[in-house]
This record gives sequence, C-alpha cells and structure tokens, in this order.
Amino acid sequence: MKILTIDTSTHLGSVALVIGKELKAQFDLNLPLTHNQRLINSLKVLFDFAGVTLAEIDLFAVVKGPGSFTGVRIGVATAKGMAYALQKPLVGVNGLDVIAHNFPHTSHLICPVIDARKGQVFTAFYQAKNGKIKQISNYSSICPEDLLKGLRRKTIFAGTGVDVYKEIIKQKMKNRCLFPPPHLHRLHPQIIATLALKEFKKGGKTDPTSLVPFYIRPSDAELNRKR
Repeated sequence: MKILTIDTSTHLGSVALVIGKELKAQFDLNLPLTHNQRLINSLKVLFDFAGVTLAEIDLFAVVKGPGSFTGVRIGVATAKGMAYALQKPLVGVNGLDVIAHNFPHTSHLICPVIDARKGQVFTAFYQAKNGKIKQISNYSSICPEDLLKGLRRKTIFAGTGVDVYKEIIKQKMKNRCLFPPPHLHRLHPQIIATLALKEFKKGGKTDPTSLVPFYIRPSDAELNRKR
C-alpha cells in the first residue's frame, strides 16, 4: 500500500511516501516559510523524485492537530482535497500520539508537549508496555506550571514545547525530567503512516468529507466570533 503523509501542524513540516512498511521518500522543511507557501511545492518534489504519481496513492494520512491553527487547517484542507478528488481514503492522526510513539520501550512516563502559544502547551500523558503505547490522560491545552504540578514520576518530555519551556520543566522537575535527542522531538512519517494504516484496517472513518482539524481549544477566530 502506498501512503502519503502530510504534517503541517508545527513549523517542522514534512511530506512523505511510505510503501508497505518502508519509508521511500521524505521531504522536510524547517524554514521561515508558511506551509501555504511550501506544501504544494514539497509534494511536487516528493512525487518527482519518488517516481510516483498522486493517482497511485492508496491512503492519505494527515496530522489533524493539535498545533498551529493555520498550519493544521492548510494540511487538512490539502489532504481532503486530494483524497476527495481521487475518491481515496483519508485518515487524520493526532500529533501528540505520533510523538509518544517515538518511545515504545521506555519505563518512564511519556509527555509530548507541542507549543500552543499564549503561554500554554498541547499535551497528554502516555505510558509504554510491551512495545505498545497507551494514552492515560485526556488531551489538554494547559500552562506548563499547571501541567507539572504534582508530577512525581520520571518523565520524558518531547516536542516543540520543549524548545520554549525547557527551563521551566527543569526547574520544576529537577532530575525527574528527561529530554531525548532532537530527532525524537519530531513527528516521523513512518509513525504517521503506521497509525493511519492501523485506523484504516480497524474500519475507522476514512471519508475525506468527515475529517475536521483537532484544535483542542478554540481558535482566536472562533473566540472573536463568540464575542
């Protein structure tokens, strides 16, 4: 099965082609460009070098959030448009789940943290057992101080939120916080594809028209409309 993955949920965007269990091509960008400026060009480069056409894709997998509201919206809208036009299945994957699956063999608590701006992070807690990851708390948007309050277990923190709040985490957690190397803070396409394929095989929702972004908290636009 040929799976196209799209992640525009943070500034570390990527598009990739996964065939079977093998990552065939991956295009990453960590540049001061908006996803709107780079996504379509990234896809074109990916297909050109991989020698695959869009019509050959069997399953589309997109990170539906949480993260940058604009970035998530661009990625989801692009994936929906392609999947709908080709009448192919589309699965949305949660970015926090993707980061957590970077650590399938740890005995420590896992806490992905994605920068949510406004002094908050998007997060949830996970634990690994026998190579499988289990979510043990709800997704939330929370300030780091409240997140760390009462946390006594040794915990792995990973994601873009670490770049912003590492010093606060170190101050509050002392020697109970662990920070993995940079590549384990990323949302890896193979994990995105694996989680999407698992959902697809379970018979989950794959209709492109039914997928909506997962923001956790309302966007500024929504809050302004309510006011």
